[in-house]
Amino acid sequence: MKIDVYGKPGCAKCESTKAKLSHCLKKWAVEDSVALEFVDMDTPDGLARGAFNDVFDVIPVTIVCGDQEQTLGRWEGAVPPSQEVARALGLSQQ
Repeated sequence: MKIDVYGKPGCAKCESTKAKLSHCLKKWAVEDSVALEFVDMDTPDGLARGAFNDVFDVIPVTIVCGDQEQTLGRWEGAVPPSQEVARALGLSQQ
């Protein structure tokens, strides 16, 4: 599984999202099995990945993907609630 956070450097909500998710993955002891990646929407690669995943103007966008690349959860324009992320990851109530 993986979590992609689409955003831009210097975006306060993007930084908060990365920090919160990193903390939660450690707290839930899944940081070794769930990859967390920041996708920089200021780069050509980030823009291409964003377009592929329908990420355009609103940031941050957080997408939880399963092992088969299927979308398990998506949040736009806000820091996602930890309980919803845990549910998307298939974890018991954290």
